[in-house]
Order: sequence, then C-alpha cells, then structure tokens
Amino acid sequence: IFLGHYEKAVVSTQSTGEITSTESKVYGELAVGGPFEMKNTKGEVVSTETLKGKWVLLYFGFTYCPDICPEQMELMGDVTEILKTEHGIEVVPLMITIDLERDTPEVLDNYLADYHPSIQALLGTEEQLDSACNHFRCYRSKGKSYDDPNDYILDHTVTQYILNPDGKTVGYFMSTRGLEERVPIFLGHYERYKALVEQVEQDTKEKLSNLLDRALTIVTFGIF
Repeated sequence: IFLGHYEKAVVSTQSTGEITSTESKVYGELAVGGPFEMKNTKGEVVSTETLKGKWVLLYFGFTYCPDICPEQMELMGDVTEILKTEHGIEVVPLMITIDLERDTPEVLDNYLADYHPSIQALLGTEEQLDSACNHFRCYRSKGKSYDDPNDYILDHTVTQYILNPDGKTVGYFMSTRGLEERVPIFLGHYERYKALVEQVEQDTKEKLSNLLDRALTIVTFGIF
C-alpha cells in the first residue's frame, strides 16, 4: 500500500501578489479503495456517491466471527462516539459483510443492536462484494464446515479504512491499533483535509478577485 503526500504551493510575485503558478498533489491518499455500491439492512443504496461529503470508517467482517469482529466493532463505535462528542466530527461507520450466506438483513440488525447505533451493515451481491474486496485489498477465505454445513469460519483481513469526504481512502487501522492511537490518527487526517479545503477556498477567492479586477479594468479603460 502506498501512502501519498499532499502539498499545495502558490507562487506569487512579491510586488503584486499575483498568482503565477499553482502546484498540487495528493496528500495521504492510499493506493487502495475505490467505488462500491451495496444496500443497508433497510434496502437503501449506500455507495461511494451517496457517502460523498462524509467521513467514513469502513470495515469488512461478519456476524458469526467469534472474537476479532466484535472487538473491531466496539473500537469503531468508540472512535465514532469520541469524534462526535469531543470533537464535533460526524462519522459514518460501516461494516460490509463478507458472509452472504448467513448474514441476512435480520441477522445483521440483531448483531448491530449490541454496538454503536450509528453503525450500518451493508450487503451486496457476490460480484459487488468481490469488487469492493478487490478495491480495498480485503482477503477473505471460507473454511471447512463439518457436521453442520452452516458451521464454518471465514478468514479475512482485519483492517478499518478511513475515507475522506471525497470518497478517497486516506488511512487505515490495523487490528493492533488501540483506541488511544486511532482517534489521533483520524484527527490528523481530518485536520490535513480541513487545511486543504481552506487553502483551495482561499486560492479560489484570490483568483476570482483577480478576474474581477481585470474585468473592471477592461470596462473602465476599454482595454481589449
């Protein structure tokens, strides 16, 4: 996974302050992630498009997971709660189920009742799940069943992904990250994105101001 870097440089003349060139490249965007579209347990479509403008925590798991998934769900809920109550940041926490055979909407709703109320579970077709797993480099493998064909375990990647309001994956939490590490990591991505947005807005205002000044000059002096 490649972790990129974001820099934005505005080159201006000292005498006039006029913008002569602008350079930008992505900061903190991972070479992982991509578009996905699934449905929540209410049958509503949830996709990278419907999530635009929102911060997202994304996890791949399943309800029959004996210990790892419950721990990760608790952590995702704790991060969501702390960001909201202590920092005023709204996050959409999502779990995409990798167990399409057993995780029905009813099963998922019962499972989510034990966790943070903001967490949504998403279901998709086999093709949609394959696509999402490929985009996010999520490994999944079905183990053997013995006496009961429905009694099997799924091995999978234990990672939570951070998606910014543009739908880009900017960070992730490995399973070993504790709550005391996750919140600061998320806040770091949040502050960098906020600074970027503010810089872009400022650049846009300056460019519009320059255009208006030139337009007034043309109107006033008849310069063509």
